[in-house]
Amino acid sequence: MFFQSVTDGIATQVGALIALDSYVPHGHCYLWQPSLVGLHALSDGIIAIAYFTIAAALIYFVQQRQDVPFRGLFWLFGAFIAACGLTHALGIWTLWVPDYWLSGTVKAVTAVISLLTALKLVPRIPQALAMPSTESLAQLNQTLSKEVTERQQAEAKYQALATELEARVANRTAQLTQAQQDNEQLLRQEQKTRTELETALQHQQDTTERLNIALSAAQMGTWDWHLDAEFLQWSPKTYEILGFDADQEQPTYDHWQARVHPEDLARVEGAIAAAQTNRDIFAEEYRVQWPDQSWHWVLAQGRFLDAHDQSPRMIGVIQETTEAKRSALALAASEARFRVVFEQAAVGMARLSPDGHWLQVNETFCNMLGYEADELLQCTFQAITDPADVEQDEHHYQQLLSGQYDTRCFEKRYLHKDGTPIWTQVTVSTETDEQEQVRSFIAVIEDIRRLKQTTAELEQRARELEQMNNMLAITNALVENRNVELDQFAYVASHDLKAPLRAIANLSEWIEEDLGHDLPEENRYQLDLLRNRVHRMEALINGLLEYSRVGRRERQIGPVDVRQMLVETIDLIAPSDAFTIALPEQMPCLTTSQSALNQVFSNLISNAIKHHDRDEGRIEITAIEHDDFVEFAVTDDGPGIAPQYQRKVFTIFQTLKSRDELESTGIGLAIVKKTVESEGGTITLESEPGQGCTFRFKWPKQ
Repeated sequence: MFFQSVTDGIATQVGALIALDSYVPHGHCYLWQPSLVGLHALSDGIIAIAYFTIAAALIYFVQQRQDVPFRGLFWLFGAFIAACGLTHALGIWTLWVPDYWLSGTVKAVTAVISLLTALKLVPRIPQALAMPSTESLAQLNQTLSKEVTERQQAEAKYQALATELEARVANRTAQLTQAQQDNEQLLRQEQKTRTELETALQHQQDTTERLNIALSAAQMGTWDWHLDAEFLQWSPKTYEILGFDADQEQPTYDHWQARVHPEDLARVEGAIAAAQTNRDIFAEEYRVQWPDQSWHWVLAQGRFLDAHDQSPRMIGVIQETTEAKRSALALAASEARFRVVFEQAAVGMARLSPDGHWLQVNETFCNMLGYEADELLQCTFQAITDPADVEQDEHHYQQLLSGQYDTRCFEKRYLHKDGTPIWTQVTVSTETDEQEQVRSFIAVIEDIRRLKQTTAELEQRARELEQMNNMLAITNALVENRNVELDQFAYVASHDLKAPLRAIANLSEWIEEDLGHDLPEENRYQLDLLRNRVHRMEALINGLLEYSRVGRRERQIGPVDVRQMLVETIDLIAPSDAFTIALPEQMPCLTTSQSALNQVFSNLISNAIKHHDRDEGRIEITAIEHDDFVEFAVTDDGPGIAPQYQRKVFTIFQTLKSRDELESTGIGLAIVKKTVESEGGTITLESEPGQGCTFRFKWPKQ
């Protein structure tokens, strides 16, 4: 039943299409007036013929020019124009035959083709406007010069042919009755010559059109200079590049000369004179001043025309190069700074190729090994490496080359020119290209022979001291050895960890300085974050070092006026005026280590200010004397500390807030506790949330 209904529907529609008797011809609308009907028929006929001719010409052009871009778009335009011609042809048909369904169907097809043509045309516009490369522009300039010459030659040929043609026509006219056959031959020759000239002119017009499109896409302007009259003819883009208003008076050479930078004018005019004398291509980059007093770099290229019967004339193109010039100058400055740092560095610096050859070495490295720079550039790093370190070197080299690490730091021995091994600390980083392939290695080589010698001496002294301590205190030897080893580990680790941190911070600053404005904001933020983390780590290391020194410093015992010491300490801390620090009028004088007691008070006062929950506050310091000790108290009105966290605050590296929320090492109170206990005292904390904190510590009088 469904198929039967569909079949009936189709039959009905087809019947409606062919039922021409239901409509009247379009001529009825014109009352069959012969003049009006003829006017519409003639107009539609001419339009249809024109459309069909244009469509055929487009299709013929695409078929003959296989290299033309956007061939599909040309075919669509041909189909669209042919369909438009068909609609006009049907307009003539429907004057007498009412085939309106056929006419409407053709119009619908024309609409679809026109819509498809528009959809295909719009995305192609950016491709047509795409800028060509610099090499293409140079080739285009050469092509322009060549085509101008060809145009002049064609014009000269045309004039010669026209003169010859006129002479021949006059001669053949006089002999027309006697040489009709010769006259016909001349007419054919004339027709052929005219056809060649029309073809040449059409080719020249096509070339000019392509040149204008290319110049527009390349953001370039053209200029034409008649030297005798000092007449300048510029394209609109040239006005824009040179900062002139196209609506003002015709520019002259003096107008252009006034805009050129004084430092560039003599050079540019000299290049113009040389180009005129030698008939060479003129190409100079110079600065021009815009009306807003800003300076812009431009690149002008052109050449003089070889026309002996005309005034001297020079034509060319111009392009703004301000951004490219600024980038080039910034890059040159960055490279110059790098060369200065490289050559004047107090440590050895070098660049190596991926296969291990020295590419560049500074004087410090050459002096370190006793080689001349040319000698090092002829060998690889393996050739001057101590055989005992070759395997280690190869391991680090393969890790860097494979991309497993971006940087490595290790100790190794280089061989001096006289064969002596030189202990060094080497920090190697990779320099990669756009494909993340290693392009070169950058090495920083530090001479650590003195450090090695000092380390060996220190180790020897430590062993001697250990033996003496074992002889003097056999009972406490094990405990003391453990404490010494632990303190020494913290001290050495703190110092050794700072070196790579400084290298990381310096390298991040070099990268940011070298890249300048080319560095994306996201990468700039990441480098800032990296340096913040490095500074945080350095603060932790300093705190760890300070913590390890507590109890190991040589104690300078002497009389200490506690109140005067606190006044000086508060002055060094320099709290804001919003904080009040109250001291008692009378405080005891002690015979103790002033530096240790000063550090305790300094850490407690700074801690109270730093962790306060308001911009203003009050800190009170009290002292109560006992027989053998003084009980000091530092009280603040800050946020307080909950009981469950009060033991935690004296633990090293422990903080109550995250370090991202409040920058803190978590070592200050641990140092306070260790300092107080090393002096034979104790420290406690009294606090309730919202009621501030009181730190009480007992300090021996002597």
